[in-house]
Amino acid sequence: MKKGKHTGHDAPFLDDEERAVIQAAERGEFEPDPEPSARVAEWQAEAAETSRKKAITVRLQEHDIQRIKAIALRKGMPYQTLISSIIHQYASGTLKESD
Repeated sequence: MKKGKHTGHDAPFLDDEERAVIQAAERGEFEPDPEPSARVAEWQAEAAETSRKKAITVRLQEHDIQRIKAIALRKGMPYQTLISSIIHQYASGTLKESD
């Protein structure tokens, strides 16, 4: 094997489970999906359900918007994405209020 070239299950970035799956596939232990398009459509529908978004209107202080825009610019992201992320983190409990 050439240095720097990894193929199959000898790649160092694979974990034991991934190596086992590759080995099982090489032994022919997996059957092809008879209707892959149906599975893909099912997965796409599930993905669409998890990422459904709804537009809302929120009135904010102008100086708060300017501060959020400045933070978003430093982070290299749109300010609306930053606001959405903050709300998501708060709603999921990963962003806590400081008392």
